[in-house]
Amino acid sequence: MRRATVLAGVMACALMLTGCVGTGVPAATPTVASYSSAAASRLQSAALSVSSAAASGDPAAALARLDELTVTLADARARGEVSTARLDSISAAMALVRADLQSAITAQNNVKPGKTEDPGKGNHDNGD
Repeated sequence: MRRATVLAGVMACALMLTGCVGTGVPAATPTVASYSSAAASRLQSAALSVSSAAASGDPAAALARLDELTVTLADARARGEVSTARLDSISAAMALVRADLQSAITAQNNVKPGKTEDPGKGNHDNGD
């Protein structure tokens, strides 16, 4: 499913750009006060599970993994491992991914049995 591949790419890019990639520098260091390396590792792992589910064509599972990522992020914030600014930026990226996943679920639910996604497949009567 091409849409799932796009979703996986969106998730990976969004989370990498918002800082789920660790630097190995603890959040207590004055020069990097956005997240700890431990939190980054947990967030990366959770983001990978979202991407894997989306890539396998299962947006419902990806949405469930995104819910788990939301809990992981909130937990990291509660422990002081993620700054408020980083939380906000990751949450904004996750909201975009959530909207895409919900759209993919809606699209899957609207596909009628026997209808193919590939316009080149199926029974085409060209009147010959």
